[in-house]
Amino acid sequence: MALLEYEDSEALGLVRAVDTATVAVTVENIELLRKLQVNRLVVLQSSKPGQHLVGVVQKITRDAATASALGETEEHAGDASEERNIVRITLIGTFIDRLGSDENIFRRTLETVPEIDSRCFPIEGDRLTQFMRAISYLGSADAQRLSLGTYTLDESADAFLNANRFFQRHAVLVGSTGSGKSWTTARLLEQVAQLVNANAILFDIHGEYGTLSGDGVRHFRIAGPNDLGTNDSFDDGVLYLPYWLLSYEEMTAMLVDRSDQNAPNQAMVLSRTVTAAKQKHLEEGGHTDVLANFTIDSPVPYDIQEVLGELSRLNTEMVDGSRGQKQGEFHGRLSRFIARLENKLKGAVRGVLHACPAFGDSASG
Repeated sequence: MALLEYEDSEALGLVRAVDTATVAVTVENIELLRKLQVNRLVVLQSSKPGQHLVGVVQKITRDAATASALGETEEHAGDASEERNIVRITLIGTFIDRLGSDENIFRRTLETVPEIDSRCFPIEGDRLTQFMRAISYLGSADAQRLSLGTYTLDESADAFLNANRFFQRHAVLVGSTGSGKSWTTARLLEQVAQLVNANAILFDIHGEYGTLSGDGVRHFRIAGPNDLGTNDSFDDGVLYLPYWLLSYEEMTAMLVDRSDQNAPNQAMVLSRTVTAAKQKHLEEGGHTDVLANFTIDSPVPYDIQEVLGELSRLNTEMVDGSRGQKQGEFHGRLSRFIARLENKLKGAVRGVLHACPAFGDSASG
């Protein structure tokens, strides 16, 4: 059955002017005019059978026009002014009743424009729900529906997302403070958890969704200092992250004391040694594709003990000089830095640094 079928008595008004993608419709019924709102969807008759033109209400006006302005003769120019109720509509696409074996197809193109005196009808209530469902291809048998609530302009019409299409695209939820972004996200997550084949990961930076519950919802947190050495399993909701996931900025923030006069040297040496350790891992593993493009921030496994050993070597290095052996460039300048790293390793030996040994077996760029 065609979705946008109307009786003539349901018409808002008639088309009086057409300009490219803009249409002017006159509305005689004052009650219908009062119900109209800007941004409401309407449908207009098309000159092609089985097609309808869909538009959005952009402006609603009541103009006082004299009889002569309406085309009357001069002898009637003194008659009382008449009022014209004008609704300006921007066309946004074409709704096709049937296309091949498919029904109720919406296209964001205009193959025709409405003719003068074509009728204009509102899209509201159940028709709006069905229309929005058709746009999202929710009528197909394999479509998974995600309910968002109702439309602001018509609270009797339900709003849905097609889960299949939603998860295949990038999406963003935007709005002013208090507009319902967190509520919408929570509602989507609750429904996603109930889908048979859906898996989603939410990084809850501010802890807004800690109360989400259900059979398909699991909560995890990143291990902190109090968790070191106390958990040996991933099943208790605590995640231990390997040290090689740290970026250069995070490593320096953790290990380098900015108040130390040797801090610039320490940061530079850290960068060199970690990069070399990552490069060694990639070369030994034959990861040539990653090797050509990796940086110090790439999540590539490396041996932290090798880094510590190299720092210790540089801190005690003696080099040849014109008068014999002399201290190397970083001799004695990395002592405090090495001590901080050793303390971190000792405190984390049973926790963060060694809770994920399997991660060290593979590399990713």
